[in-house]
Amino acid sequence: MNIGLIILALYTLTLLGIAWYASRKSEKNIKDFTTASSSLGIFVLTLTFSATYHSAYAFLGAGGFIYQNGVGWWENGIWTVFPGILFWVIGRRFWLLGKTRGYLSMAQYMTDVYQTKWLGIIVTAITLVFTVPYVAMQAIGSGYIFQTISGGMLSYSVGTFIFFGLMIILVWLGGMKGVAWTDAAQGVFMWIGMVIGSYWIISVTYGSLDQAYQAVWESMPALFTLPGPKGVVTPADWVSRWTVITIGMMMFPHITLRFFSGKSLRVLKWSSIFSSIYLTSIYVFLPAVGMAGNLLLPGLKTPDTVFPELLLQYTPIVFAALVIAGALAASMSTGESQLHAVSTMISTDVYKPYINKNASDYQQYKVAKMAILFFGLLSVIVALSRPGILANILALSNGGVAALAPAMLGGVFWKKSTKEAALSSILIGETIMVITTFFIKSPLGIMGGLWGLIAAFIIFVVVSSCTKAQKNTVEIVTSVSEFFADRQQK
Repeated sequence: MNIGLIILALYTLTLLGIAWYASRKSEKNIKDFTTASSSLGIFVLTLTFSATYHSAYAFLGAGGFIYQNGVGWWENGIWTVFPGILFWVIGRRFWLLGKTRGYLSMAQYMTDVYQTKWLGIIVTAITLVFTVPYVAMQAIGSGYIFQTISGGMLSYSVGTFIFFGLMIILVWLGGMKGVAWTDAAQGVFMWIGMVIGSYWIISVTYGSLDQAYQAVWESMPALFTLPGPKGVVTPADWVSRWTVITIGMMMFPHITLRFFSGKSLRVLKWSSIFSSIYLTSIYVFLPAVGMAGNLLLPGLKTPDTVFPELLLQYTPIVFAALVIAGALAASMSTGESQLHAVSTMISTDVYKPYINKNASDYQQYKVAKMAILFFGLLSVIVALSRPGILANILALSNGGVAALAPAMLGGVFWKKSTKEAALSSILIGETIMVITTFFIKSPLGIMGGLWGLIAAFIIFVVVSSCTKAQKNTVEIVTSVSEFFADRQQK
């Protein structure tokens, strides 16, 4: 009997039980499906944000990147410190607008703040295009996980389809409540798996972090250099990855929906603090594991599997299976959150405004559930093609949504923001991102996503300065700024 498969089965049944319970507590309307009716507390919001933010990349992509590039990961990994801070700085403003103006999505916000439906359409289209490969990344990770934990009994393709089915069921049953509650369970599992699992590997193989790094230094000193043995982590690459991932991640719909889901500002504040601690702490021992993996498992054909492979070799099978199930938790929490976000967009930002303007909350709810099936299947089809390594997919997807940042943030921070600036910055930013990603690849070593973000920012500032400020935008920015200014004085 395969212990790994037994543990996976138990893990799966636990998630299904949580989702079923959430479905009993959920109301069958679009607001509850989308934002859990803004009812999430500190514990659940912290873990759903943290687990959603760190995906298959945490267990697989990070280890694979470290395995190949060594110390350069610390240069790139600084972005793990900032998500919680940004969750508070940015998220509290959107939480307030969700409460006062009823927004359920960023497309609704963009349409309203700039008073043009075209921005809502464009934002929806762009986030859909770049979210699908991100969901696919989770399926890729899960395919490897199922293959590894079953000892090859389950193929990559079979594992991907299992992931697809489970992800759909979890989102279908509970909406945001189901997703958030299962995320909370998976977040705990994920933290234990990454921290204790990586510590166990280092303790068994080298005894301590110092000894592990010393062994790597003596055998492969190139891993402690920049730009690293493969010449990847140049200053331009570091700035690119750090900026694009940090800013881009905050623009993804599965993150922005959590802006609207907290019960109160107090909940958002403490969730941001605890999320920063959580997201930073899970990488205490993993860099040593990834680098030492070169000595313990030299010449891996798939570097992204270094962490689970080491777990299977150097820890008891029951523990290894439990930790690898934590890797599945990382993939599942992000995948289900992204699928939930995509289905929400189809219902609130496409169906309601352009197909059936008189749609009831229940009709929107049903459309959202049907969208789960379509986009889940589409993501798995992409995953089966195994497009590139996980770290690169992460950077590409974040680059695509990062170009939205100037327009999105301008509407809550800058009174001079205009619809002309928003439209032109997004269109030009995305065009530059595509050109510098696929045609003139990474000019000056800077990733296409950063070129797109820079172009979008410049265009947004210049065009806003040359066009007339809009009354609605001024009112929204003023009301938000005054609200938080008053809170500081009290």
